[in-house]
Amino acid sequence: MAVIGWRALVGVLVLLGIISGVLVTTIWPFIAYPVMQLHFTKVTPKVAQDVPQMMAGIAVRDITTPIGIPKFGYATWAREADGFRNKLKARLFYIKPKLGEPVAIVQADLPVSSLILHQRIAELIASKTDIASHNLSLHVTHTHSGPGHFLSNDFYNAFGTNKPGFDPDVFEFLALRIADGLIEAYKKRRPAKIAVGVKRVYGAAKNRSIGAYVANNNVSDKSETDAAAEQAVNPVMTMVRVDLQKDDGSYVPAGAFTSFSIHGTGIAAFTRPYHGDVWTYFERELEWFVDGQYSLPWSMIHGPFEATHGDNRPNIRPGLRGDLETRRIGMLLGGAAITLFQSLDGTLKDDVTIISAMRVLDVLALDENAASDLCPRALVGAALVAGAKGEEVFPISYIPPFKAGFPAAAQSGECHGEKNIMLSGLQAWGLGPERFPHMLSISGFQIDNLLMIGVPFEVTFESGNRIRAAISHALSAIESSEPHAAPHIVVASHTNGYFGYSTTREEYAQQWYEGGHAIYGPGTSAFLAKESARLAADMIRQPGFSDMPAEWTLSLSTRGYFPEQMAATGEQKEWTAPEYNEAGVNQEAYWAMTFLGVNPSEIVVHEPLLSVQWRLDASHAWSALSINGVEVNDAGYDMQLRYLDDKEKGMSRYEVRWFNPGLAGSKGLFRFMVQGRAGLPPFYSSSFSQNR
Repeated sequence: MAVIGWRALVGVLVLLGIISGVLVTTIWPFIAYPVMQLHFTKVTPKVAQDVPQMMAGIAVRDITTPIGIPKFGYATWAREADGFRNKLKARLFYIKPKLGEPVAIVQADLPVSSLILHQRIAELIASKTDIASHNLSLHVTHTHSGPGHFLSNDFYNAFGTNKPGFDPDVFEFLALRIADGLIEAYKKRRPAKIAVGVKRVYGAAKNRSIGAYVANNNVSDKSETDAAAEQAVNPVMTMVRVDLQKDDGSYVPAGAFTSFSIHGTGIAAFTRPYHGDVWTYFERELEWFVDGQYSLPWSMIHGPFEATHGDNRPNIRPGLRGDLETRRIGMLLGGAAITLFQSLDGTLKDDVTIISAMRVLDVLALDENAASDLCPRALVGAALVAGAKGEEVFPISYIPPFKAGFPAAAQSGECHGEKNIMLSGLQAWGLGPERFPHMLSISGFQIDNLLMIGVPFEVTFESGNRIRAAISHALSAIESSEPHAAPHIVVASHTNGYFGYSTTREEYAQQWYEGGHAIYGPGTSAFLAKESARLAADMIRQPGFSDMPAEWTLSLSTRGYFPEQMAATGEQKEWTAPEYNEAGVNQEAYWAMTFLGVNPSEIVVHEPLLSVQWRLDASHAWSALSINGVEVNDAGYDMQLRYLDDKEKGMSRYEVRWFNPGLAGSKGLFRFMVQGRAGLPPFYSSSFSQNR
């Protein structure tokens, strides 16, 4: 009979303690947090009326959530937002053909999409627009520096950030802001012209999981070099440009929405400010260019969002991850968007095909044929915990079974195949299938020769190729009898929900990060290919096709993260005078000052707050500072707000930074302006000079 030594016994007890702690931490939110029940009913909007001309309307809303909301994307390694480096926006596009139903495209600077957010927006706009829920398509940029806690399942509400729970205030804030913008876009509709264009862009992204990609049977080049990784990406930038009719009858640019494949991970985990990542520069560079080059009675609105980006990360130079590289890559994308936009000048049409469709499936209640590719319940793999290539977590990412490329031996009868299931059977015991996402939306729209199918997954490059091929095959079968088959097909990730990743079977078998995060198993892409092709065919045969539940009820564990409401009775004032900070290693130069302002519950970061003013000398009046025709304020990407701490009388201390001030030149005097809040007047810093 073997005798266990005391050291071994202590080791076993410690291990059991760790396992117990992980288990309790995992299931605690699901057994201890209050539960909120949400009920959705399919709503009927106003009847879409035929119009003599194609119409469109565009609007934008600031959706920067309050200070203190945990950021989604880096899970345990994320942090609560302490302010913003740049504002998060939603851009809303309404397009109505002469005959039939409209489409509404929402682009949002959010980490993930959400089916319940989609449903809630549809409810809010139904009585005031003719936008039905199946005509509404919600897309995101997947920035990892935006808020979480608004998803339709407990799993991602609990583990997508560093804190658990569904926050009804975050959810309703986003829904109300986006719905308000859609209603404005509908009300502002005008006669429109549209053009669709495509451009291939290499250099901005690289395949972060090249070892999994080269395992695909159809990939002949098995090299895993950096050069190969820069080619193993989806380079296609697809743009829909919308021009609107001015009062004098002429047409000028008003907006564009663009799909591209790149992760929003230029800004690393542990950073605190909200940040739109590479997408901020991608968005604003085109907006500012069009504002400056075309004579417009309105401001240009550009809404880019994800295509098949699952294994495509920003092509960051080694050791330089951060604001500078994020800016460089975003500017590259912005420049490409400008070139593409200009190429469409002579191609605009005032009458194009516009149709849409949507189907919602409960993957826990599929028939045997539909369910044959999916595992009967979701489970996550150990490779997910280690993080993706470029976001490794030391030392977890380097230890099997967490390390990328260390699959389990596939077992007969185990649907999840080579996945090293995290916590093994404890995961399934602690988290029931209904805790994971299971109401799955497949949506689509066609605008002219573009057909876009949106799925609630992060789709890898090759997985997207196969889904697109299945759609093309389905369309070719009806092309002879129907004139609507679209020659340019885009698969959009992160549409109307979030279900983790979709990889090919070959990629899944390698168990890199993406395979570990394919929660419904190795057949996910095959399932999406079939369902995407089916929806595309249904949409072409029956424009306005809808297959959605009439009612839907779900329960979510909740926790609030909005700042506690507190009256501010002090006064705003300068705390420390503006001070210049030299550029450092991988760091932009900036001016900074601290001030006393209203507390986070009153500062309202989604409204204009910060700007820089300038005057030549004391004999001149102060005016808004502009650089190349663009005002320097928090609508751009060079002003930052950081919450520091609370003071008395409901006041708090903040830091303001103005980055890259050298672009303004050295002449004259400058000062910061902070808008008034809670009934207090605006605050102005002491003046400063670039000559120092």
